[in-house]
Amino acid sequence: MKEREGFKFSIWWMNPTFIFLMVIGIVTAGAYLIPESSYVSFYRVDKFINDTNIWYIILPAICFVAGSILASLTTKGVKKQHVLVDTMINRESFIKNAIKLLFAFTLFGYIAWFAIMVKNGFSLGLFMNVLSGEPGAIYDITQNFEKVTGVTSFTNFGIPFTILAVYYQCFRNKKTFMPMLAIVVVLTLLRSIFFSERLAILEILVPALVIWVSVRHKQGKKIPLLNIFPVIGVAVLVLFFGLGEYFRSWLSYYVYVYPSFWEFIVTRFFGYYVTAMNTGTLYIQQLGFQSMPFPYFTWEWLWSFPGLGSGTYFSMFGTQPEMMLNNVLESMGNPEFNNPSGLLLPYHDYGVLGASVFWVVMGFFSGLLFTHFKQGHTFGLIMYPIWMVGILEVPRYLYFSSGRFFPCWIVLVAFTLFLHYNRKRLTSWHTVREGQS
Repeated sequence: MKEREGFKFSIWWMNPTFIFLMVIGIVTAGAYLIPESSYVSFYRVDKFINDTNIWYIILPAICFVAGSILASLTTKGVKKQHVLVDTMINRESFIKNAIKLLFAFTLFGYIAWFAIMVKNGFSLGLFMNVLSGEPGAIYDITQNFEKVTGVTSFTNFGIPFTILAVYYQCFRNKKTFMPMLAIVVVLTLLRSIFFSERLAILEILVPALVIWVSVRHKQGKKIPLLNIFPVIGVAVLVLFFGLGEYFRSWLSYYVYVYPSFWEFIVTRFFGYYVTAMNTGTLYIQQLGFQSMPFPYFTWEWLWSFPGLGSGTYFSMFGTQPEMMLNNVLESMGNPEFNNPSGLLLPYHDYGVLGASVFWVVMGFFSGLLFTHFKQGHTFGLIMYPIWMVGILEVPRYLYFSSGRFFPCWIVLVAFTLFLHYNRKRLTSWHTVREGQS
């Protein structure tokens, strides 16, 4: 990949400060300004956000922005690197084998997923019932599935597979892995539709788009409508969301409630983010700050690790965090909108001061990753595209500490360490590069 001379990275919506402010600002404004009557009529829940508690949301947002700005100020001297690019160009077989291995892991996860469903009674007839809109059919599919932690999690290897495969195709200007990418996209799309895992398709499409756009931008190639990609992205996301909801709830119930499908989709899509802020506020009102005896939500990947779980947390600390939230939700909220808001969950683990520090650190790390992404450092290049998904989901879900993100960042960290510690064996051109730079 040839980067044009005098290049300066200028895609505003990839900057964590801007994208975070945009997402949080829009969702917060909606959550605050929507009247209580609309909460009740659209989402069947009371409004809990008000003038006295809106600071619950504003404080962590300010802390994240402060951290990301601090990172941008302290990393101005970071120099460019070309390790990942050089490895893909000069040691093609190594990269291709890594990508194929990740694809095999991903495929294994989906095969295991499907085998569990068949074992529990899934049939082609049940699938056709979903497509025809038979009431309750999609819930029958969900009931036929039971995750096996550590086995079905293999599907999440599709994220690092996509990241490396798209980089390879952009750097090498080849379409070697297009069939594999298509398989992963189709399987993920089915999973997102029939198991209501809408986040799954974001984990594939967002990194792919970020990589493709950034590489073309660095090469000096023109990208039409680049500055309004966020608007286009929201429209596409709403369409994907609508596709899932069409089979999940529209045909079986909401077709009789809403005057049009599009009104239903737009209202429900934004409702997931708006009600998450509202529900998160409710949890703080009822449970208070630092309601956990030991961090749980910001270490969710640990407590969902194979062999551990909420039972382990309960045996150690005498508290079941998920049950505490569910009890509040069932008595005062709406279980249909159960997202707790990733922005507010750290309050339960650390209190006001600790949550503020947490978001400063997260903002700083986001800014650090972005700088390394712009400058071509391996870890920044491969981690930041998926990190952006976490930033986009903060109003709804704390993706960074989730169990679903754990396999991805482990693979990406391991890949980075292996690449750099074995650079001399994998590359023979580094002295040439240094002479050119």
